[in-house]
Amino acid sequence: MKANNIFLFVVCIALNASCTGALHLESETDVTDNYLFTDKDGLSRAIAGLYIYERDEMAGYHAEETPIMYIVQMLDYNTDILLFRAGNCADIGRLNTMTSASEGVAQFWKIQYNIVGRANDIIAACEKIGLDDPEVKAVWAEAKLFRGRAFFDLLKRFGRIYLNTEVTNYDNIKRTFTPASSDAVYAQIDKDLDDAVDGLDWSLPQQGGMPMYGRFTKAVAKHVRAQVAMWESDWTRAINECEDIFENGTYHMLGSTKEVFSSENLRNAEVLYAYQFSMNVGGGGVVSGTSLMGHALPANTTAEYKSIPGCKCESAQGGRGFGRMNPNSYLLSLYDQTKDRRYNEMFVHWYYYNVEGGPHYGEVIPRGTGGYDYARYLHPMSIKHADFWTNQDQPDRMTSFRDLIVYRLAETALMCSEAYFHRDGPASPEAVKYFNMTYERAGNDHFDGSLTLDDLLDEYARELNFEGVRWPLLKRLGILYERVVAHAGDNTADEPLLAEDYDHARHFFVRGKHENWPIPANEILLMGEENFPQNEGWN
Repeated sequence: MKANNIFLFVVCIALNASCTGALHLESETDVTDNYLFTDKDGLSRAIAGLYIYERDEMAGYHAEETPIMYIVQMLDYNTDILLFRAGNCADIGRLNTMTSASEGVAQFWKIQYNIVGRANDIIAACEKIGLDDPEVKAVWAEAKLFRGRAFFDLLKRFGRIYLNTEVTNYDNIKRTFTPASSDAVYAQIDKDLDDAVDGLDWSLPQQGGMPMYGRFTKAVAKHVRAQVAMWESDWTRAINECEDIFENGTYHMLGSTKEVFSSENLRNAEVLYAYQFSMNVGGGGVVSGTSLMGHALPANTTAEYKSIPGCKCESAQGGRGFGRMNPNSYLLSLYDQTKDRRYNEMFVHWYYYNVEGGPHYGEVIPRGTGGYDYARYLHPMSIKHADFWTNQDQPDRMTSFRDLIVYRLAETALMCSEAYFHRDGPASPEAVKYFNMTYERAGNDHFDGSLTLDDLLDEYARELNFEGVRWPLLKRLGILYERVVAHAGDNTADEPLLAEDYDHARHFFVRGKHENWPIPANEILLMGEENFPQNEGWN
């Protein structure tokens, strides 16, 4: 099990409580009057609470029916590389019943604006106390990064957002909400991220001589700043931010993609930022008087092999699963199966009978067994969110305490390659160099020549699937529609073993509509449609 030194545990012990107080966030329109903002110690607790809030709201397991927004954000919904069968936010996954009243849409909006609201409070308090103090400036920089990331995520999903950078008080609680211009939004995001870059250190902060895993660093800020620069087509800025990360040397590429994900702990030199989980108080784990929490990512991405006669839940096969989100046949077709190690190392392709004494114990379960739904029971699955570790004591438990990836250096490399490609052309030696960091590492022959955009798109898919990269990438390049209608999901023509077609998004994606999510209906009511009209196609 995980070591007890992650920063969330330390913070909660310091608070001498269950963390509930630190986790409470007022909405962006509530008046804030909070004792946490009066001194450095309070500010440290407030920023720790913001990390906990984002982790628990995006990925925390509260109840099975609650939208888990990490899944929607990170598992490539409505892209060309995911087979969505069923489960969390099915209306978003299939598009046919997605509306402005969809619970997941409202949840995502709420989470991000709650982060903005609390970040505003922390930023203002830091500036009041004074940024000459390095500890105060570090907290201020973290809050700036939280706010910049939240605005960026909102902009990517909704296309139109309002900017709120002030502490809400009795003087300004009544305000008119109108969409900000794209230029104004990018200017605010850029400013927040530049401040974060300036105020954060390369190394993780320390607590009691131990690194505080799950905290932001300068590398995280530069990575996000590069992401934004890619959206702004500022290729030079993106290159500079990416190369700064590589040149500093705090983070580096590991020997293989498998090595990155070979543990329950995502705390290696290629991981820039990951949500930290453990069974300790504050780690998404046991709180006095409650049951285990954690998150349900493995249950969604692990096959339901356990329902095949002769099988049971087993940690070595990923524990309990429902086979809801799978790599589709298009994604798997992108790998050279004879050379690219990721095809076998990053996916489970076969499952085994594991009930001792059974007639087929230890044998591979043949595909097509007993008429079971292949997509649900025996489909290849990604290991990026599988849990072979924290469920060993109870393999049929639906909750997991494995860390969850957010940003990784492999994306930094491919962004840098793409930026050189756009700026200097397909034959750019630097574009090829950064491309080979993931492509050649996987066992493919050294790429030597001119890149195409399809080369880059395919490598993004092979390396960064199920890491929240695909949907923003396709939208940024203006090819989301064409890629979705060509490849989203799978049907029985793509994969004859399927019991039915799972290609809903191909048929229901409407050009000019589904590139943006609808503004949540309740938010439109509160803001007034005359002030904040609904996105195109969603009325």
